[in-house]
Amino acid sequence: MRRGQTLVATLAVLAIIAILAVVMLKGTGGAEPKAKADGRGVTVLGNAMATANDSACQSNLSQFRQLIQVQKSTDEEFKPTTPSDVPGAAGVSKCPVGKELYVIDENGLAHCPHLGHEKY
Repeated sequence: MRRGQTLVATLAVLAIIAILAVVMLKGTGGAEPKAKADGRGVTVLGNAMATANDSACQSNLSQFRQLIQVQKSTDEEFKPTTPSDVPGAAGVSKCPVGKELYVIDENGLAHCPHLGHEKY
């Protein structure tokens, strides 16, 4: 008789774990995803990945801007118009999410053209 109780307890624990896994993977549906525009971030894990990719874009853009400033400090007349004009920027000259090259405006400030990254 004790075996039946142990089996029921094991099945109850497995059911609880399955419910927690579904909530973890699907989310509760109450939060709006950050990266809604490009179809990512719908699940909890997808939202975490989208946030990590956004952080990588911010980091690349920061490094790219620093490369521009370093070049301007050595050459005051340096005015890049495309990312290929900036020496050493091959690894950080594009958005890791959409793979678009960063855009340099008329003031020499770099921006990310990816949808949702306008504020970077």
